[in-house]
Amino acid sequence: MDLEFSPGPGQVALVECPGHPNVHRTGLVTSDVEGHMAIDLGPNRPLPDPTDEVLVSVFAPDALFRIRAMAKDAGPEGVIVLDPVHDVERVQRRSGTRAPLSVGVTLSCVDGPSPIMESVVGRTVDIGVGGVRVVTLRPLPAGDPTVMLTLPGGAEIVAPTEVLAEQDELAVREFVEAHSTA
Repeated sequence: MDLEFSPGPGQVALVECPGHPNVHRTGLVTSDVEGHMAIDLGPNRPLPDPTDEVLVSVFAPDALFRIRAMAKDAGPEGVIVLDPVHDVERVQRRSGTRAPLSVGVTLSCVDGPSPIMESVVGRTVDIGVGGVRVVTLRPLPAGDPTVMLTLPGGAEIVAPTEVLAEQDELAVREFVEAHSTA
């Protein structure tokens, strides 16, 4: 499956059947079946035609993903596999917008597996009420970092974060749920 994200086992998926507008099922993502996303709808909730095109919605921390694909029976009863996937749409879940802002930032992992605190420096790309995107020259050590930065007006922000996404090839780190302790 060539998706921008990999839903994990146990994630809830809403399956809609465009050919049957009143049919929607909720299921759980199971492990991959030969590289394809599998969804367990339960034995008593099969699709009207398990070879129809479906629209599957899966929530991830950063977005809602809507996947248009063909559904195939996979067995056991009530399990479908998405193959082939035609389209993946990423719908932003952010409640607030982010403003472009480039200021120096330090990211420190104080609760990581290492006995010493490890830090990485970088620059912000954008910042908002719920998060910040950062560019660094090297990857961050394991763990969720504390972000430290000073805004142009002089306000200092020190906030615990949760890593939302990492793009090593671009050295972009995105963090959410930053809460100022300043």
